Amino acid sequence: MFKLLAVLPVLFLSFAMAWAQPANVTGTSFQLVALSRVPDGDAGNGSSYTVKDLRPLALAPSDYVHGVFVSIGTGQGGRRKVLALDTSTSTSWVMCEPCRPPLHQVGRLFSPAASPTFHGVHSNDPVCVPPYHRLHSANGCSFAFPSATGYLARDTFHLRHSGRSAVKSISGVAFGCAHATTGFYNEDILGGVLSLSPSPLSFLTQFGSRAGGRFSYCLPDPTTSRNPGGFIQFGIEVPSLPRDAHTTTLTASASGYHLSLIGISLGNKRLDIDRHVFTRHGCSINPAETITKIVEPAYLVVARELVAQMNELGSKQVKGPPGGPLVFNKISRTVRTRLPSMVFHFADGGDMWFTAGKLFQVIGTTSRFLVEGHGSHRTVIGAAQQVNARFIFNVAAGRLTFAEELCSRDAA
Repeated sequence: MFKLLAVLPVLFLSFAMAWAQPANVTGTSFQLVALSRVPDGDAGNGSSYTVKDLRPLALAPSDYVHGVFVSIGTGQGGRRKVLALDTSTSTSWVMCEPCRPPLHQVGRLFSPAASPTFHGVHSNDPVCVPPYHRLHSANGCSFAFPSATGYLARDTFHLRHSGRSAVKSISGVAFGCAHATTGFYNEDILGGVLSLSPSPLSFLTQFGSRAGGRFSYCLPDPTTSRNPGGFIQFGIEVPSLPRDAHTTTLTASASGYHLSLIGISLGNKRLDIDRHVFTRHGCSINPAETITKIVEPAYLVVARELVAQMNELGSKQVKGPPGGPLVFNKISRTVRTRLPSMVFHFADGGDMWFTAGKLFQVIGTTSRFLVEGHGSHRTVIGAAQQVNARFIFNVAAGRLTFAEELCSRDAA
């Protein structure tokens, strides 16, 4: 079941104030923040959320939730919300009045009536093509995603650089106004989704030549930093990486960004998994997934080998419900220093390393493996395994570049 948890940049979007769009914008960047460390009072005007409310339970992967603060309104009494970042959904959407069920979230539901520049997309609009559907009404183009249904609309997005006073505006941005949600696990925080997919109506695509099909992010690790933050960058503001950075083929499709995974190593051992298991089922990368999911046939091999390696360290698997996460006991200080790493091997020679700190969540003497796979039909690299690494998506060139990087502002 689709579960949105990992969300990225701190952006300030106002859908209502019709400021002029600046000319010759070729790049921009916004600050990232981890929801588990949001300072009290920062969750939004009028919100009662505190750090304690947003902090996840022990041994839960939702430590790896990052937030997009979104200011929606006329600029007078507008309230901030939090949107999930997703690299697979076709367009951004927000819950609009009225919405059923009325999910509790940061800030109030977005009110289209409060925005003088808001208008529904007409059925004759060129963007109203499948998977969107024409309607015979004022709001003439509907959408039906797995987690939300509603209609397409247009308005002006106003984006403020983190730490800067400049505001950039993009008029006529198409997005979804959702009136019903199904299975949208918003953690009582999220108000919708910000799309960075390659689809025509994603935020990235509508950002157009300003981004040049390039964006980059570095997810801070909220479990190890006192002040976890980072930036998402577009266009010319995408940083350069060291020469030893890894690069692999990135294939863009309607369902997101796909990688040519062909093998997995655990510890120092290359696992005996037929490469066709990966090529047949596919591999993608999406920070909307909190933890990595490995296609089930391959995951079963990983799980068996992990249990064997943990047994050699003197740690035993804690039996839980069938299909549940792998949990181990007797995690002493010595064992912690010897927990195995994992490597994803790609067809063109690129290797993506996941250190033990990205694979295990240790509480006391118990550890949870932050990778799952029971029932998984494909492999998806999630947020927990992306922390403290720089990812550069060059969609136009079909390349993903990545390297280890300390993403926290504590490093500044």
